[in-house]
Amino acid sequence: MPRIQIKRGLKANLPAAAMLAGEPHFTTDRGTLHVSTGATTRLPVVPAIDDLTTVAAVDGAADFLILHDASAIGQKEGKISVNAFRAALNIPASDLDERVAVAAGGTSGYIWGTNGTDGVVRMNVSMAWTEDAGNGFVTLAVGDVDCGTF
Repeated sequence: MPRIQIKRGLKANLPAAAMLAGEPHFTTDRGTLHVSTGATTRLPVVPAIDDLTTVAAVDGAADFLILHDASAIGQKEGKISVNAFRAALNIPASDLDERVAVAAGGTSGYIWGTNGTDGVVRMNVSMAWTEDAGNGFVTLAVGDVDCGTF
């Protein structure tokens, strides 16, 4: 029975010229598929994320995330290193816990801080909080709520 064999080779040796639109190229070292869109251009085929294996440990400088860039023209999927993604979210590289910022470019911190008065969101004196023993959640208790006058 006749078979079709896709062009294959190392990623470093992918052709950059003399390609035909629609011509597939399979990388034997990376397991990626690239399809030519013209004589000198090609697009990578993005894998189904749920078919991939789980990463055991993250190296923030060397590991990448796949990101869908909604404003991109053409290929919308791109890569960003874990450290660059954290920096884009304004999370300092030294932090191991998730933090948030109130505004873009603002200083990131814990939502409630360590005691409810030193976090990104701070409580008024009419409020109290109780932290779960396992640090899973915080219960807020509100005293008087003054809706002001008219």
